[in-house]
Amino acid sequence: MVQEKELNNTQFLSLWKNSENISKLESHAVNRGLVTAARDAPNDSSSRSTLWQNLSSMSSADQAHLMSRLSSTWPFQQERRALTWPVHAGLLANCVTSSLIATRINSEMFLYDAKAKFFDSIRKCPKSPFVFGVYSSGVTYFMLYQIIVTPKVFNELTPCPSCLIINSLAIGLATGIALPMLATPYLAHYVLINRESAVGKAKSLPVVNNLLEFLTLGWEGSKPARSVMATCAAIQMVVSFGAMYAMLWGRERMFSTLELDSDLARRLVAEAQTSTSLKQKILDFLRRIPLINGAIPESPENERVI
Repeated sequence: MVQEKELNNTQFLSLWKNSENISKLESHAVNRGLVTAARDAPNDSSSRSTLWQNLSSMSSADQAHLMSRLSSTWPFQQERRALTWPVHAGLLANCVTSSLIATRINSEMFLYDAKAKFFDSIRKCPKSPFVFGVYSSGVTYFMLYQIIVTPKVFNELTPCPSCLIINSLAIGLATGIALPMLATPYLAHYVLINRESAVGKAKSLPVVNNLLEFLTLGWEGSKPARSVMATCAAIQMVVSFGAMYAMLWGRERMFSTLELDSDLARRLVAEAQTSTSLKQKILDFLRRIPLINGAIPESPENERVI
C-alpha cells in the first residue's frame, strides 16, 4: 500500500510538472503568434483613415502648410492656443531681449553711459538703430521658425521633442541675441557718420568696407550689452522650453482628434482651405520682400484632400 501511494504521488507530481511546462509552451506560442501577426500585419495606407491617406500623398511642405492653417481654425480653444501661441511667445521674447541689447549699445554709443535707464535710452537716442534691430530680429525669428520648426511639428511623422527644443532655442539665441549684438553697433555707427556729415564736420569715424571690419565693429560695439546676455539667454531658454512643450501637447491632441473623428476632420480641413489666418497674411507679406521671398515656401494649391 505504501509503495502504491508513493507511486501515485510520483505520477501526480510528474503530471503537474508536465502541465506547467505545457502551459508555458502554449503561452510562449501565443505570444510568438501575436508578435508575428503584428510584425507581418500590412503597414500600408489601406489600414489608415482617409485623412492620413490623403495627407501621405502630399509633400512635407504642403502637409505643414495645411496643418498649420488647420491649427489656426481649430475649434478647441486650449489646443488652438497651445499650437498658435508659442510663435507669438518667441516673438515677444525676441522683442524683449533685442530691446535690452539695443538700448545698452545705443546708450554707450550716443549717451556714453551704458547703464542709462531703458526708457531714457529710447527717448534720447536715435530711434532707427533700436527699431531696426528689434524689427530685423522679429522678422528673422519668424522666418526661421516657419522654415525649421513648423514643418517638423505639423507633419504626419512623429517629431523628436529634444530636436525641436534645440532648434527653437538655437533660433531664439541667434535672432534674439546674436543678431542685435551684431546689427545694432553697425546701424549706430552709420547714424554717427551721417550726423558728422550733416553738421559739416570732418569724418573722424571710418566707414566699414568689408566683413572683417563689420565683425570687429560688432564685437567691440556689443561690449556694453554683454552684461545682459545671461538674462537674455535665460529668457530665451524658458520661452523655448515652455513653447515647445505646449506645442507638442497641442499637436498630439489635434492629430489624435483628426484620427478618431473623420467627419470633424473633413469639415475642419475644408474650412482651413478656404480661410486665411493672420499668420498666412504675414507669410504672404514676407513673400513680397525681395531678399527673403525665396526662403518662404509657396502656398500649395487649394485642392481638396478629403
